[in-house]
Amino acid sequence: MTLGAHDGTGWNPGVSRGRADSHDEGRMTVSLASRRILPTALVVLAVVPLLYTAVPLVHLFTGLRWPQLQAAATDREVQAALATSVGAALITTASALVFGVPTAYLLASRRFFGKRVVEAVLLLPLLLPPVVGGIGELYLYGPESAFGGWLAGRGLPLTNSFAGVVLAQLYITCPFLILAARAGFEEVPSELREATHTLGGGAWHVFWYVSLPLARRAIAAGALLTFARAMGEFGATMMMAYHPYTVPVDLWVQFTAGGMSEIVPLAALVTLLAVVVALVSGSSGRKARA
Repeated sequence: MTLGAHDGTGWNPGVSRGRADSHDEGRMTVSLASRRILPTALVVLAVVPLLYTAVPLVHLFTGLRWPQLQAAATDREVQAALATSVGAALITTASALVFGVPTAYLLASRRFFGKRVVEAVLLLPLLLPPVVGGIGELYLYGPESAFGGWLAGRGLPLTNSFAGVVLAQLYITCPFLILAARAGFEEVPSELREATHTLGGGAWHVFWYVSLPLARRAIAAGALLTFARAMGEFGATMMMAYHPYTVPVDLWVQFTAGGMSEIVPLAALVTLLAVVVALVSGSSGRKARA
């Protein structure tokens, strides 16, 4: 009997091997195609958000001349707005660290009644339009309120003041630091905390000598994000402190007064400053990971 011919049982070894080889070749073809197509598709999809972010900002510089950029950089109003934004953002970030890090640690390491409610409340500034947060703050701290009026009568106004800028920025940005720091604390192995307790360490030792050092990178990332978001805060700041101008408010004022021709040089200048901050932050992050 010839190999591969039917022997009456319905089984044909030659045909079976041919089908198996064909099936293997088909799988290899699909595998090779997926290896080529999938990486290409991922690259294409990754390029879309990059271009979507970069192209509008690059387009700001088309037709822009150096004297226009220099004039925006030397304008006293712009310099004052930049100083206000940077100074307030630094204070906001420091305040977020002081109050946000302990909050993040408790949320990451403790179970207590009403924890879900606390988490939901802390997320509200991220979910609500910033203007709504500013309205709430204005209603509480404004000169028409009992608390705000009492302070304003003693020379400590909380609206249209530098303090108002900080309050508005802190309200909107503090959740960023809390979320980042909490994620860092949750990554700390529970075995290290238990070992510290076993060796006689108290809650303060666990926090200061174990959890805080191990979560420092997440906290630093949250601080950078808080600072950057505070620099760009507009909605709540408009409600709480139209004066003194911050950079976003000054951009809006110049746009309403002079249109695009007035605002493009300042927008381009702010973009350059943001690029410098992003590069420095990225470099610092890589050094910290190293």
